[in-house]
Amino acid sequence: MANHFDLHAALTLATKPGPFVTMTLPITGIPNTDRTQFNSLLKQGRSQLTELAPDRVWSAYEPAFEPFTHGALTNGSAMGLLIMAGPTTSYHYWLHSPVMPTLAVSYQPNVLPILQAQDQTSDYDLLLLGRDAFELAQIRGGRAELVNLPIEAPTTMAQALGEEVRDRGRWQRSAGVGTHYSGTGSLDTAKAADQRNYFQQVDAYVTQHYSNVAQMPLILVAGASEQGNFRKLSQNAYLDSTVQVTQVPNLAAANQTLAALTVVVNRQRYEQAAQIRRDAFAKARQNDQIVMDLGRLATAAVQGQLTQLWIRTDAFQPGHLTAQGAVMTATALSRQNNLYNDLALLVSQLGGEVHLLPAEMMPTSQPIAAQLRLREAVMH
Repeated sequence: MANHFDLHAALTLATKPGPFVTMTLPITGIPNTDRTQFNSLLKQGRSQLTELAPDRVWSAYEPAFEPFTHGALTNGSAMGLLIMAGPTTSYHYWLHSPVMPTLAVSYQPNVLPILQAQDQTSDYDLLLLGRDAFELAQIRGGRAELVNLPIEAPTTMAQALGEEVRDRGRWQRSAGVGTHYSGTGSLDTAKAADQRNYFQQVDAYVTQHYSNVAQMPLILVAGASEQGNFRKLSQNAYLDSTVQVTQVPNLAAANQTLAALTVVVNRQRYEQAAQIRRDAFAKARQNDQIVMDLGRLATAAVQGQLTQLWIRTDAFQPGHLTAQGAVMTATALSRQNNLYNDLALLVSQLGGEVHLLPAEMMPTSQPIAAQLRLREAVMH
């Protein structure tokens, strides 16, 4: 996932001299395939720079690509490599979402791949809960990893509640220091109370040691009965009330099933975000805060009046945005430049949010739309 630092680094690069050569390389993990693709894109970049910016020499850009020309094209579980090269400064970033091979020579660094990765991945915690045991996983930057829980964690019911002692319908538990009574009655009643006690301990432990510390959404993976019972008891403010996976987790093989679970959860979270986005778009449109006319949108962007910008992932509009908000198409470089990238970079620099979305996730059928800040909307 592209975090604040990654985007900030790209925006800082935009203050340096250009033009910029930006490469996105899919990482397949097959050395010959990745090397061939890298060399092809590199050749394409050299050719385009010569054609579009004849006053620049490739030797100034070459150091940005040199570490990858003969070095490794892999980095952990990265699915892509982004290289932004200017004549004086460069920057690279490993992407953890799928990318297409692209090469762009443009006035500004191509921040669209970073923004797209930011929308495709999200961070959260995953609670895999069985009737009498649990595992916790953390998803960060698109990568899922089980938490190595400490020995004092209530990972199993037996560990959390102690050994069971029953006598004449009265049942109790020994929990190390002393014995506490849990109730009287049938074995079924005892089991229900045991599970309630256990779920309360799991909830308190995860809340205190992880959710309150990291402030991450918590997604529950559990069977239907456990889903309902745990949610009735939970005091965790970060437990997601909408996104859930109703299936009994395979705790014995949690590592092997984690990737498949995150695919399901990511899709649910993505659809949830899309619905929230559509609702917010509809409300903003009712308040006359939505602008889709490109000329007015460009002017508002330069004036710092855009709070949200939505761009379709495959959208391209030739042109270069000037400091006054005009669109220039007079040069070969400006005609190859994606105006939408200039707008995305500017809105990001001025504190607005930018989202790169596939057509089915866009809140409108247009390739680009923006939400005006409230004071701008009132003036119209």
